[in-house]
Amino acid sequence: MDKKSLLRILFFLFVILLNLIVFWKIDYSDIDSEGVKFVVELSSNKDDDYQIYYSKAGGDFTDTNSCTAQYRGYGNGSKTKNYGTGEIETLKFDFPIAYDNLRFDLGQFEGKTVLYSVYFELSDIRYDIPLDQLTKEKNQVGITRREHIQDTDPEMLVIDAGGDDPNMLVQFHKDEILRRYNEKNKTKSLVLDIVICAILDLVALYVLIHFYSLIDIPVEIYQNRKLALTLAKNDFKTKYAGSYLGMIWAFIQPIVTIAVYWFVFTVGFRAGTVGQHPFVLFIVVGIIPWFFFSDALNGGTNAMTDYNYLVKKVVFNIDILPFVKVMSAFIVHCFFIGFAIILCCFMGYVPTIYALQLFYYIICNMVFVLGLSYLSSSIVVFFRDLGQFINIFILQVGVWLTPIMWNADNMLSPFVHKLFKINPMYYVVSGFRDSLLDKKWFWEGDTLVWTIYFWVLTILIFGLGVKVFRRLKVHFADVL
Repeated sequence: MDKKSLLRILFFLFVILLNLIVFWKIDYSDIDSEGVKFVVELSSNKDDDYQIYYSKAGGDFTDTNSCTAQYRGYGNGSKTKNYGTGEIETLKFDFPIAYDNLRFDLGQFEGKTVLYSVYFELSDIRYDIPLDQLTKEKNQVGITRREHIQDTDPEMLVIDAGGDDPNMLVQFHKDEILRRYNEKNKTKSLVLDIVICAILDLVALYVLIHFYSLIDIPVEIYQNRKLALTLAKNDFKTKYAGSYLGMIWAFIQPIVTIAVYWFVFTVGFRAGTVGQHPFVLFIVVGIIPWFFFSDALNGGTNAMTDYNYLVKKVVFNIDILPFVKVMSAFIVHCFFIGFAIILCCFMGYVPTIYALQLFYYIICNMVFVLGLSYLSSSIVVFFRDLGQFINIFILQVGVWLTPIMWNADNMLSPFVHKLFKINPMYYVVSGFRDSLLDKKWFWEGDTLVWTIYFWVLTILIFGLGVKVFRRLKVHFADVL
């Protein structure tokens, strides 16, 4: 059995395993559980703003991760008999179910609050928090008295709070919420799994049909790896040949860009933290994969025109030229990954085992940009305006459509958030942050769905890029 046949068999087994993983790991809650509400039915003897804070396990509560609802049932003059409090109102707070800890703040002013029910709401699923559990909760601040009254209809929890930021933790089991949700949506989960597997199998069939043409270029890159790496080193050196600072300019430009963004957003707009992380870490970790993508795509697009003297040589294998440009950009990328890790350590974010995912996301970025480079480098030979189009509409606009300088989780609605995730670089940028800051694996929750989406799209783009490159390369020498 030859090596290519063995690779096809291994690929076939991998697809079967992937189908099993989809049915095992992915359910409807992975893509449609962002509409969770934390609901509190209460009355009070003061009009006030009630607030919830949420954080990851071991994280701190910040104003960024919070939601506020107003109680205005007392100032209208209508009083009930419930300890002199006002009308009963239902306050609803948006709560991201991915978070582990929840703190409920009982307003800014001293007074009495009566709770009648506290629960989570997801679609038609309701998860109640027993009032006696809140009575016994030890993690509370600024609360002088709690009395659980059960002999009334409805039962109630009377809370006397001081004015010094009174609050209490709310204990809950998010896995139980999602379990109940999945029980209600078994049919939808099954349909979702079938659709995802169908898409995967169609892409796998495409790969198997075009298997030899798809692996030809990777095989040629491997066979000519020494030549490709030598050319990549020379490309990196000659890019800044003739200048006094030489290769140092390759590192100055990204550092200056980061410094400008940091100054504008931190000093100008006073963005101290994003989520639970300092803004400087948020932007550095997110922008580094974009720097590589931008540099590699620019270089890969111009690979044929930059090396036109090699393209015209019949004996030279031009298939490796886009890869040469990508590897040239990768040299600077390695430096900045090291810079990001050192900065994280300096600011108290010591890398853990999750940081090993960086190797995976680096491969994701390289394969994606390599597929685009083969496609763009073959077209730009005949249509030179493509280079300007990429610079303006993909790189300059794309950097803002990718959440690098802003936090999409807090600024976008669930539907718009999903639209932004269609951008493949969203997956890579978020992956870098998951590896160094948020400590999240790429197969957890809805990230697995987007992992499958990313690789389906990347394989299709790579296949298209290789096919177009193969078709057009025989004409490169004539046009150049």
